[in-house]
Parts: sequence; C-alpha cells; structure tokens
Amino acid sequence: MQINVRDLIDEQVVVLGSRQAVADVLGVSRTAVSLYLTGKLEANGGRVDRFERRAVERFCDRVLCPHLGSDISRANCQSNCERAIPTSDPAALRHWAACQRCSLNASRTSQEAAC
Repeated sequence: MQINVRDLIDEQVVVLGSRQAVADVLGVSRTAVSLYLTGKLEANGGRVDRFERRAVERFCDRVLCPHLGSDISRANCQSNCERAIPTSDPAALRHWAACQRCSLNASRTSQEAAC
C-alpha cells in the first residue's frame, strides 16, 4: 500500500483547520506546506522526500522505509529491527543490515542517547 501524501496533507489541513496548523505539527514553515501542495517545493530548494517522510511519520502509523523505498507499518519496521540476523537469505540479510543502521531504528536511537 502506498500512501498518497498530498491527500494526507490536504486531509490534515481540513482536520486541523489551516496550513499553518499542519506546518506547526510538522515543524516546517507554512510556506513549505503551501509549496508542497502546489507541487513547487522541490523547485524552490525543498526536499520532497524529507517532507513526505515527516508527514507520514506525524499523521499516520506508517513510516517510509529507506531500504524498501515504500511505506510499512511502524510495528513491521520495529520487528524488522529487532529480529535475529537472517543467515540463509541474502535479501533478508541486506534488509536486516540496513535496519541496524537506520535512523528509524528505535533501539539504535536509545543506545546513542545512553552514550
């Protein structure tokens, strides 16, 4: 399942009442939200991939997996991070290795905070 982030942002504008409210939740400027919705964010120096990742993480229970290049549930993401090292499947091993150094890995971020 692919998330249509533009529809997600449009929905949140209606729910929250304004583009400024959406921007506040995302931690970006209202201008960035407006540029994204008009399809001009990248042309004005913005990073669409970062904007979309942040929107998906804030407004739904899914995350954009950098390794897969698609969205997965937070529970699936966390189970991939915590599973034992797969030794018999090269593709699964690459995915596991990517999870170990991924910024979405909750155990990785808590270990860094302890240092």
